[in-house]
Amino acid sequence: MKLYVVRHCSTVCSEEKIYCGRSDIPLSPRGEAEARALTEKAESYSFGALFSSPLLRAKETARAVVGERDLPIFFDDRLKERDFGVFEGRSVEAPEGKRYRYSLALRYPGGESNLQVAARVYAFLDEIKKKYTENLFVVSHGSACRIIRSYFKQMTDEEFYAYSQPNGMIEEYEW
Repeated sequence: MKLYVVRHCSTVCSEEKIYCGRSDIPLSPRGEAEARALTEKAESYSFGALFSSPLLRAKETARAVVGERDLPIFFDDRLKERDFGVFEGRSVEAPEGKRYRYSLALRYPGGESNLQVAARVYAFLDEIKKKYTENLFVVSHGSACRIIRSYFKQMTDEEFYAYSQPNGMIEEYEW
């Protein structure tokens, strides 16, 4: 069984490198173009179910993946982006935010730690692995995609924090 994972297509926040955890924003014009290309690319993938974060940018990307297929999209809160708390809307380059970004257990003030994101994403993956036997597709966000990668591949701390799945790119994992 395979798991295909795509990070939502581009938004103004991802283009401008702004923390956009729980903000419910649409795709940017560039993201809409990426979504059209993703629809075409996803046609060659065979999968029996698609799961997505319920945030708008992920929903729009999930609809692009499904395309013309008669396939429901299952929305799951565990696939939401990391909650960046007080850093929401600020530049990811802000030095004061990096101590939270590159820490496993440190929570953003008013937000989540990487460990908290891992707990919910790993629980989701464990659940779908038990329930399904066919290939599956997941649409999520940067932090969750990094966590999903760590579920399937051994990564050093440096590899974990250096990994960033590009917007609209599909990763393939084997169970």
